[in-house]
Amino acid sequence: MYKNYKLLLFLGAAAIFLYISVGKYEEFTLQKSISACTIAKSKLKKEISPQEARIICEKEIKNQ
Repeated sequence: MYKNYKLLLFLGAAAIFLYISVGKYEEFTLQKSISACTIAKSKLKKEISPQEARIICEKEIKNQ
């Protein structure tokens, strides 16, 4: 019976930590995706400026 409480406590703590980490790192992941897209767009299309590429990438990524 005591083992069940340990397991439930561990699973509860793990769920809480996962929920907090998702909220914390979601914005970081979004910014990294936008940066990678901006670099790719500006290398593929030489005539586009990095600022324009960033605006296009933000629209594309946020629409997904």
